[in-house]
Amino acid sequence: MDWANVTPGELVDALREVDWNTRPRPVTEFFAKFTPPKSQSKLASRVKCNVYYYRANYFSWLVFSFVFHFFRNPFALVAVAAACFSLLCANDSFATA
Repeated sequence: MDWANVTPGELVDALREVDWNTRPRPVTEFFAKFTPPKSQSKLASRVKCNVYYYRANYFSWLVFSFVFHFFRNPFALVAVAAACFSLLCANDSFATA
């Protein structure tokens, strides 16, 4: 796939269609040899490719980050719950049920 020509919308559509049950890639592969891209277009292409290829790894890091920060600040969990409840109240189908 030519990642330089993929738009962010196409990347999101591709991420919706892939199987998310795959195991994350090995950590050694995830953090293997990193070389900075030589141009801005190559950077954008690499970011799109990595988001697609290492999607499970990035999702795992995101979940780990949230869990870690919630343990550091338990009140944040209450704040997130209150925000979710307020969003549910703003939804008409929830408020009228």
